[in-house]
Amino acid sequence: CCVILEQKLFHTKNYKMEIYELGKKERPRNNLKLRILFRLLKVPLIQKYCKYFIRKELNIPQSVAFNEGFYCSTPNIEVGEHTGLGNLYIRSIGKVSIGKYCSFSYNNMILTGTHDYNNFGTVIAKPVTIGDNVWVTSNVTILPGVTIGSNTVIGAGSVVTKDIPSGVFAAGNPCKIIKAIQFKIEK
Repeated sequence: CCVILEQKLFHTKNYKMEIYELGKKERPRNNLKLRILFRLLKVPLIQKYCKYFIRKELNIPQSVAFNEGFYCSTPNIEVGEHTGLGNLYIRSIGKVSIGKYCSFSYNNMILTGTHDYNNFGTVIAKPVTIGDNVWVTSNVTILPGVTIGSNTVIGAGSVVTKDIPSGVFAAGNPCKIIKAIQFKIEK
C-alpha cells in the first residue's frame, strides 16, 4: 500500500493518512472554548471546573485523570476509561487512540504530524494508537503512525519511531524491544 503525492511515494499501513498543504487544506485545531479552557487549566481555583469541561469538549470519560500541564491540540482523540494522562502533550493533527487503564508519567509527547522534507509547507498526519494497560514512563516521545500494543511498558527517555507489540518492555532512542514481560496495572 503506497500513496503517490506529486511524484512522491509515501508508504502507508492500514490507516488513513491526511495531507495538509499550506494554503490548500486547513489543519484541524481546537475551538475557542477549548483554547480558553486549556489556558485556564493552570489557575488553581478553577482547575476542577476546567477539567470537567475539557473532558466534556474532548469527549473523554470523567474517570480520565490529567493535571494542569495536559494539552491536546485538537479534539481528534479517543481515550479509554481510567487512564492517567499526567501532563501529556498531544499534537493531534491525526487521530490519537489511547486504551483503557493506561498511565502516562511526566513530560511525554504524542505527535501525529510530520513535514514533507521536500516541501516544508506540507504536513503529513498519521494516527497513533496505544492499546489497553500501557505505561508510558517519563520523557517519552511517540511519533506519527506508531501503534503500541496492550500490556506494554515504554522506558524513560524513549523515542518511539516504530510499532511496539503487546506484552513487552521497550526503551531507547529509537525505542526497541528489551524483553517480554507480564505487565498489568492494578485496577
